[in-house]
Amino acid sequence: MMKRVFFDILLLVLMFLLPWWVVVALSIIGLFVFKNFYEFLLSSIIIYILYSPPESFGLNNSIFIYLGIIIFYLLVQYLRRHIILYKNNDAIPYKS
Repeated sequence: MMKRVFFDILLLVLMFLLPWWVVVALSIIGLFVFKNFYEFLLSSIIIYILYSPPESFGLNNSIFIYLGIIIFYLLVQYLRRHIILYKNNDAIPYKS
C-alpha cells in the first residue's frame, strides 16, 4: 500500500516536471504493477488538460479522448486477467 501511495505522489509531481510522454510511460507501468490502478485515468486526464492543443472538432474532441483513455484502461485490465505471468490468475485452466 505504501508503495502505491509513493508512486502516486511521484507521478503527480513528475506531471509538472517532466515531459508528458515520460509520465504516460510511468502511468502505463503503474497499470501493470498495481491492481486496479485507477490513478491512470486521473493522470491521463490531467496530462490531456495540461498538454492538449486548443479545442477543435473531429477526433481531437475531448469526449473521444476520454473515451479512448477509458477503453485503454479496460483493455489493459482485460489483458491482465489473461496473461499467465500474473499471480492469482483465474484464467489458467489447469490451476489447482
